[in-house]
Amino acid sequence: MTPVEPSQDLARLLAGVAQQTVAEFADRGLTEEGLSIAVIDLSAGPGASLPSGGFRADASFYPASVVKTFYVAYYESLKETGRLHDNPDLVRAVRDMITLSYNDATGFVVDSITGTTSGPELSGREWEEWQEKRNAVNRFLAGRGYKDSNANQKTFCEDAYGREQAFRDGGKNRNRTTASEIARFFKEIARGEIVGPGGTEEMMALFSRDVTPEKPFEEMEPEDARLAGQALPKGSRLWAKSGDAYDVHHLVGRVVLPNGCDFVIAVLTKGVKTVPGVIPRVYERVAADFAKRPAPTSR
Repeated sequence: MTPVEPSQDLARLLAGVAQQTVAEFADRGLTEEGLSIAVIDLSAGPGASLPSGGFRADASFYPASVVKTFYVAYYESLKETGRLHDNPDLVRAVRDMITLSYNDATGFVVDSITGTTSGPELSGREWEEWQEKRNAVNRFLAGRGYKDSNANQKTFCEDAYGREQAFRDGGKNRNRTTASEIARFFKEIARGEIVGPGGTEEMMALFSRDVTPEKPFEEMEPEDARLAGQALPKGSRLWAKSGDAYDVHHLVGRVVLPNGCDFVIAVLTKGVKTVPGVIPRVYERVAADFAKRPAPTSR
C-alpha cells in the first residue's frame, strides 16, 4: 500500500482555499467549523509516497451517503475472498446504491454484506449476535487502520425503526467519518489497494461521472458530480460519491486533469446543504492549483 505523507505545501493551499471559500459564502451560512477538506496527490512516481494535506481534515462529520463508499468496497472484498456470491438483485442494488444513491438499495446491500436484517427490537444473546454481525464493515475498516469512521448503519429516506433505531444508541452509534479518512479510503480504491483489478474496475466504473453539460441530470448523485465537474478544467475526468442529509453535504472524488495531474479530494460541509456552490468552488480552486503544475512523470 502506497504511504501517504503530510505536505506543508498542500496544507497551505487548502488553508487558503478554505479561507477564500468561507469568505465568499459566509453570508449564506458557511463557517470554518462547517468546512473540512482533504487532498491526496496521486501523481507521484513509482515507489514514492503520496503528498497529502487538509483543512480541518480530522473533524468528525455525519457522512450521509458517502458511507456507501465503505459498503461497496467491503462488498467487493467479500466477493474476492469467496465469502459472498452475486445474484441479480444484489448486483442491481450495488449499482443503484452508488450511481443513484438509493437508500432502499443500500439497505439491501447492508443486509447482504453483514447477514443482518431490520425488524422489531431484539434482546439478550440474539441482540448481541445481531450487533456483532452488523459491525462487520467496522472490523474491515479497523483492519486497514481506520479509527475515526463508523459504518454500521443503514441510510433511510425517512427514519429508522425497531432494532435499527435501537442500534443508533441515542445517536452515539451513528455513522461518521472524516475528510482525511474518506479521502484515504477513496485513494485505496482508486489505486487498487483494497481488491484486485476486477473489483477495482467494477468500483471505478460505478463511481465514474459523466459531467458533460449537455447530459440530462435528474438524480441528486450525478447532479452533485455535474456541478463539481463543471468547475474543473475542460477535459477533466471525475469519479465521485456524494452525500446529502440533514444539514450536511459532501463530495469525495478522484480528479484527473488534462495535464495528467491526479488527486483525490474530499469536501465535507455542514450548515450549507442548500448552497450548491460551496463544494464546486473548493474543487475549482484546488484544481486550478494542480492545473498550473508540470505534467507528472510516468507511474
